[in-house]
Amino acid sequence: MSSGRPKPDRTVATVRVMTLVSVALALMCAFLAYAWKTERESAACWRTAAEFQYHPEGDCRG
Repeated sequence: MSSGRPKPDRTVATVRVMTLVSVALALMCAFLAYAWKTERESAACWRTAAEFQYHPEGDCRG
């Protein structure tokens, strides 16, 4: 009672799992790079505000 197609080889399954893990890591890296960029921009804005005693009104997202 076979369905007509062979079972996937163990190496194929391993490669698929490794591919999924790699894609997940790439997505996490992209998210962390974006978060780093936005936090760095926010910190630079607050640093400028502190140096020049400037009170930002909605300019610096925090």
